[in-house]
Amino acid sequence: MKQWFLSSLLLLGAVATGYAQFNYSSIDFPGGDLTTARGINNHGDIVGSYRITPPRHALLISDGNFIPLAPGTILATHFSEAFKSNDRGDVVGEFAGDDGFVHGFFFSNGALTTLDFPGASDTMATGINESGTVVGFWDIVDAFGNVIVDHGFTWKDGQFSQVDFPGAADTAVFGINARGDLVGGWDSGITSPFEHGFVISHKSATSFDVPGATVTQADDINASGDIAGAYIDAAGGEHGFLLAGTTFTTIDFPGAQLSAVWGINSAGQMVGNYRLVPNGLPHGFIAEPEEKQKPK
Repeated sequence: MKQWFLSSLLLLGAVATGYAQFNYSSIDFPGGDLTTARGINNHGDIVGSYRITPPRHALLISDGNFIPLAPGTILATHFSEAFKSNDRGDVVGEFAGDDGFVHGFFFSNGALTTLDFPGASDTMATGINESGTVVGFWDIVDAFGNVIVDHGFTWKDGQFSQVDFPGAADTAVFGINARGDLVGGWDSGITSPFEHGFVISHKSATSFDVPGATVTQADDINASGDIAGAYIDAAGGEHGFLLAGTTFTTIDFPGAQLSAVWGINSAGQMVGNYRLVPNGLPHGFIAEPEEKQKPK
């Protein structure tokens, strides 16, 4: 998906560093040269992708075990990536089809369901909550393969609904929590160099930007309303962030030049990707909050 930008509608407080507040661990598939971590549920199960030889394939990490997702299906033979899982073990993501387009998937109880928004060129499923509501975005491409529009969606029990941030030209939904709050990114046009984060609840739709950022993208939201995502600063650096209340905290894997956070659970554990050098291959990581010191 494109990286967006634009002028801020809502500017929240200063950005703090997250180094002292979290313990970071790298996640690497044994024998692989690429690992991504996109989502973490409340059991601590992590989903993403791995690669030994191209292409990458959807991955589940549970109790320290690296488990390729849905063996014997197209997820194991074609490009595929898992984005989120809920506490029931349902997993959503995307895969490349033989038709040259990207399709969303819903994997539950050993059954794989393909998700294609009606009339879409590509469909990407990027989030799921405990009730089984799936979120994501879809696009339309022209005859030359250029994306001309993006829209968000929800899917539940076989029914799609379109989601657009009010006034946006393009919208992508990346996460949904247990109460149905949606987060993602929006812009004013497919060629816009700016992107804003957003949260849509049952009563309101709010845009926000990390202070000083040109791109802000909200990738997940937990039951407490904490939002995790990624931003690009004025110098072009890519960082992860945590938004808790009105406080932004930058999340950068130690020693990495590029970091992004993709998932957060109710315990505040976050997962994402980092690159040691800008053009390097991605590694996964988990950032776990340090336990608060007990009073003496």
